[in-house]
Amino acid sequence: MKILSLVALAFVLTPCAAEVPVKEINRDGILAAGPEWQQNYDRFQTRSELIDALKSKLGKGLRIEVYLGLWCPDSQNHVPAFLKILDQVGGPVPVRYFSVWKKPFPQIRYYADKARVERIPTFIFFRDEREIGRIVENPKIGLCEDMIAVLSQ
Repeated sequence: MKILSLVALAFVLTPCAAEVPVKEINRDGILAAGPEWQQNYDRFQTRSELIDALKSKLGKGLRIEVYLGLWCPDSQNHVPAFLKILDQVGGPVPVRYFSVWKKPFPQIRYYADKARVERIPTFIFFRDEREIGRIVENPKIGLCEDMIAVLSQ
């Protein structure tokens, strides 16, 4: 009976120990993921004064990590907009993009354990290797406005 209980417990806990595959992807790979990605990039517009405000907040030591799902509608909406914003800013901002798979089990908490990414897309902003803020899943106001708010900290 003890052995059966231990086997059952191991079976129940196994999904929690599983990791979601994470693969680094580049900008071109994101936009080529399907026609909707490129269409969302092409359609996105923001005001020039927001781009100017964002440019003024960039500064030195900034880098960004983006966790997205090529299967995720929120990623499909917000990541192309993020790409367009960066293109309009025109400055050299180091960005790494990570594509995550769907969670195979609902018990898995993080898409990316090390970065503690629970929902996607997640945009993580670092200054001088210290995390200064995140935009998780959906922006509170708008993507550009939320980026400005994070970089103002």
